[in-house]
Amino acid sequence: MRKAPLPSAIFPFAFSSRRRLLAQLGALLLSSFILHPSSFVCAQNEEQPAAPQRTGMKIMFLPPPMEGSLSLGIYDRKGKLVRALVREGTSKDFVVGLNGLITFWDGKDDTGKLMPPGLYSARGYSVGEVDVDGIALHGNDWITDDDGPRPTRLVELRAAGDDKVTAVLRTGDGKEVDRTLSFDTDPKGNSGDGASVSVVEGKVKLNVGGTPRDFSLAANEVAIDAALGAPDRLWVIVRGATGTEVRAYTYGGEFLRRLAYTAGEPVPQRIFAARGQFPAKWSEKIMLLETNDRMQRVRSLALPQKATTGDAPAWETVMEKEIWLGETFDSIHDLLKRPSGKPFVPDKEFVVHLIENPLIKNEPTTAHVDIGFNSGGSFIQTTDGLPLRRITETPGLKWVVIGREGSGRQLTVFQSDGAVVEEFKAHKLANMMAFDAGDYEWKGEGNK
Repeated sequence: MRKAPLPSAIFPFAFSSRRRLLAQLGALLLSSFILHPSSFVCAQNEEQPAAPQRTGMKIMFLPPPMEGSLSLGIYDRKGKLVRALVREGTSKDFVVGLNGLITFWDGKDDTGKLMPPGLYSARGYSVGEVDVDGIALHGNDWITDDDGPRPTRLVELRAAGDDKVTAVLRTGDGKEVDRTLSFDTDPKGNSGDGASVSVVEGKVKLNVGGTPRDFSLAANEVAIDAALGAPDRLWVIVRGATGTEVRAYTYGGEFLRRLAYTAGEPVPQRIFAARGQFPAKWSEKIMLLETNDRMQRVRSLALPQKATTGDAPAWETVMEKEIWLGETFDSIHDLLKRPSGKPFVPDKEFVVHLIENPLIKNEPTTAHVDIGFNSGGSFIQTTDGLPLRRITETPGLKWVVIGREGSGRQLTVFQSDGAVVEEFKAHKLANMMAFDAGDYEWKGEGNK
């Protein structure tokens, strides 16, 4: 899991008057910033330049009295954000002047378009400590850590000999990764009956001891795949008028049992069966590749020795690996079950109650925020698009959602790069303070 620890603390101050407050806070903050620029701590945003711009319209302001990163936006007269001027700013993003921090605006919006002359305002937020904890990975059981391969699709399953199966997986960059799966049998116990089976144009071709045997299904049924298991045991994936299921037969065609599927389940496409000797607990084992438009699933099922024989024996799942195929949150949201058993419901936005800034009269006490993402990961932002704090550094994200759970004091973040769904918990998002950097008359390119 990727997370960004962001330690910070609030400066303690106590002054008797606003004038004295401004004077002493300005001196203390600027002195602290000049002598200890590391007091502005944040996760660096890859889009931010290494040094502040020093041409254009000068914007100067006194930073709020709290330790943290600074995000500053330029807004038009209607209050619309036209430029995220500084994102999670550190000492490298500002010039330190005698009367405050200085930055410059070149008069362009976030797309690089020159804005028309007019009155613009600059305002932003100082963001302090935010705790982000990696919780779990969902939707891809082939991924176990951040540093290993990140397969996005299972290409095929193929027999690997001695009751082993090779899963061929493909990563997002087109590379293939092999994983070996085993039935955990003793291959010396192989039935050795000289039988073989294949499926050709929907029909089962069975050969026992070099002699072909007729094997027929119902007229409206088609064989998808077949495998040999224990002695005199033939497994067939059958598609008929009522759906697809797995059946066990004897070589002579006598039906033994079935594994049926309910509507909405991934349906079987490939089947393998163990031929070696089992531990005493099991009588048979099969392995299945099952798919639908939302999931690829590999399962190994075992039939206990004492299981009830007949149409619906008590199979046990001894191994299961899934890959969710959804490219959007909506395509997989009902798979993302919470402890309550219900799907996760994201919030479009939520309200953060800010820490009051003593430097501003009538300061807004709340901010409307949501979550965004770019090539460098996910971040909390205002609903109008000003990035406030990096949450994760997962590259190549395709979607991110956020929502309150439990008491509402923490937020749950789900995000996906197309390979796996990552879950995070975020705390202390209210550790923010608004600041006003003033109004400015932009007269056009000549302002430079």
